[in-house]
Amino acid sequence: MIALSGGSDSTALLSLARDVLSAETGSGRLVAATVDHGLRAESAAEARRCADLCGSLGIAHVILRWDGDKPATGVQTAARAARYRLLAGEAAGGIVLTGHTLDDQLETVAMRRARGPGRGLSGIAPATLFEGGTWFVRPLLALRRGALRDHLAAAGLGWIEDPSNRDRRFERVRVRESAAGEDADE
Repeated sequence: MIALSGGSDSTALLSLARDVLSAETGSGRLVAATVDHGLRAESAAEARRCADLCGSLGIAHVILRWDGDKPATGVQTAARAARYRLLAGEAAGGIVLTGHTLDDQLETVAMRRARGPGRGLSGIAPATLFEGGTWFVRPLLALRRGALRDHLAAAGLGWIEDPSNRDRRFERVRVRESAAGEDADE
């Protein structure tokens, strides 16, 4: 199963996985799942866009909704926990591929470094076993987001830009912007 948000990373993963599986076994084994967190008015329409993309590529797709009350603080942490729980439930002990990239890895290490001692400087694991039943595998950890966007452009595929990825209230956005500024200074 592919965890498909519709962003460039997961859309590139969907495209690459489809190519690999089609060449090896036929595309019928691939399923994509989009979690509609219900945190923004646009989220339901974005989930439907993911479903439409999968339909055009001949890939099965399911939309999973995070229903119920949402926290006033720590929303990204709560959303991540809900997302993993929903995806694991749908995968039923199988494998979920996520679109985490080297950019995500660098941001994670930078955030942990800024927090000081505790979890240490470990980054995102290439694979984790969730609650003893579902593997979350991150096959794109060695690739940069820019390379994936180049792949999508060459394939004629677009992606959804989540405005949350520009919201400075979130630590990851501030770290990403800081890293971009450092790259520009070099």
